[in-house]
Amino acid sequence: MNFLKKFLLGSTYAKKAKSKYNTLSKKLDYITTQNNLEAIRNKKKINIIFVFYFRTSGMDSLIDLLNRDDSFNVTVLLIPFKTLTFNVYKNDKLHESQLEEYNDNYDYFKNKGFNTIKAYNENNNSLLDIELELMPDIIFYMSPWEGILPPEYRIHNLPQNILYCYIPYSMYLSKLKNDQFNRSLQKKAWKIFVQTPLHKQLAIKYSNNKGSNVLVTGYPKMDPLIENTEDTMPKVWKNQDSDKIKIIWAPHYSIGTDKDVKLAFSTFEHNYKFFYDYAKNHPEIEWVFKPHPKLIYAGERMPNNKNFKLENLKEYYEKWNELPNATVYERGDYLNVFKSSDAMITDSISFLAEYLYADHPGLLLTRPEQEFNEFGEIIKEGWYKVNGKDLNGIEKFINDVLIEGKDHLKSKRKDIYNSYLNRNGVSASQTIYKYLKKTLTNEN
Repeated sequence: MNFLKKFLLGSTYAKKAKSKYNTLSKKLDYITTQNNLEAIRNKKKINIIFVFYFRTSGMDSLIDLLNRDDSFNVTVLLIPFKTLTFNVYKNDKLHESQLEEYNDNYDYFKNKGFNTIKAYNENNNSLLDIELELMPDIIFYMSPWEGILPPEYRIHNLPQNILYCYIPYSMYLSKLKNDQFNRSLQKKAWKIFVQTPLHKQLAIKYSNNKGSNVLVTGYPKMDPLIENTEDTMPKVWKNQDSDKIKIIWAPHYSIGTDKDVKLAFSTFEHNYKFFYDYAKNHPEIEWVFKPHPKLIYAGERMPNNKNFKLENLKEYYEKWNELPNATVYERGDYLNVFKSSDAMITDSISFLAEYLYADHPGLLLTRPEQEFNEFGEIIKEGWYKVNGKDLNGIEKFINDVLIEGKDHLKSKRKDIYNSYLNRNGVSASQTIYKYLKKTLTNEN
């Protein structure tokens, strides 16, 4: 009895101590943030860094706005892409193909006119000291996954006199509550700029901080479609101006059924041969094969399947590119591809919401392991659905919806878009820029 009494008293004391610690920690974080804001407001130039590990046009409009304002000095910091079996942060040198991709990504941002710096020095296999060499006031991250970052660039290893911001690079549709709302970045970020009021509600519901650092601003990646500037992005169809039906096939990378894998959306292993054969046998239809950037490394998830080894997947991609009616497109500036297409077939996640901006029909390839959050459950109602193994069902979608034009979900898609995504022409980049200008400078 005495032991139980001591245990209960000790447990009660521990809870009270933890509560006091959390309260004190929040107060200290608040004081630190206010001190940072005051220091930044007194600066003539505010140093802002955007951290990227892949090519994307998602922040172009925001970076352009900041670059045109003398109050801000903007740098794009490009880090290498880390995979499960390759870790540049443990002194693994970049392979030749990875180094080529890294340099291509650098040229991509540099050619946009952005002040772009490589985090990785290929000559001595080292990483730039972000704190000493760039002296950032604010760092923008696009991904919450700390594992893709060098340890030195992770938020808990950087000083407290920096403000950290998070603009999600994708729409949260999958059921990964802790990963989407309670990772280090979400906890410590000064501001998180989310796409919809529903995402704010989800943050309030699932975040330990009840979404106190979340602002609804819209989705910067989709600004070109809102502003009708997507035409400046690459035109990639081999027969761009033809009247042929144009289909995007966009497979996700999450193949396999490993119980330790958090995401299991991809059906690629069941239909990759079908899609190539169908495209080859139907030259009257144009295709863009738009794989997830990590699909090329899918073999890491299924090491015993030789079909998905890196060299074999590269060969598969090349076969697609050799078709007279197909293009492989892996870059991040894909909104012109969306707009100029007639349909998408996918098992990717964020594309389910993003493609609604293009106002075209789409087919979701399903599998039992796919799990959606509340937003995802709403979004997928605007999509036709068929099991990813049902090859006849895929062909039926092409025949019925695209060739015969029987698109009975058109009004449903519009309703979902207008209810959750439509910001009536207001640019997310403008909203974020105006907030930063008002909050961080003494100018109004």
